[in-house]
Amino acid sequence: MAKRFEKHQIDALKLAFEGSEHLTKAKKIELVRATGMDMEQIASWFNRKRARKRASKSVGDLEQTNAKLQQALQESQEKEAKLQSELQESRGREADLEAENQHLKRHITIIEGDFQFDSELKFLKGNP
Repeated sequence: MAKRFEKHQIDALKLAFEGSEHLTKAKKIELVRATGMDMEQIASWFNRKRARKRASKSVGDLEQTNAKLQQALQESQEKEAKLQSELQESRGREADLEAENQHLKRHITIIEGDFQFDSELKFLKGNP
């Protein structure tokens, strides 16, 4: 089982990490003296701390990206709903115009029939 570091050792390592995430040879020697740990333990602690920090940053970045994507998805769904509504309105107007067009065509056919009838009637009466 791995030995746990003492509080004063962890405090010294954290303080050094806040100063710089990468150790110089002189800083390692200073930490060896201050903590009683060997260089390998100190280097290993710094490596794990950097890895945890990167992982934490990656999770934060992913959460931020996810939030942006969720917002974009929401906006896209709202636009799609609006476009669907506009499409339905447009189809309704198209159906109304088609019905009006059919009505006008019937009306024109009736008028043309009346005009032809009037022409034939004038012809029959002898008024060309």
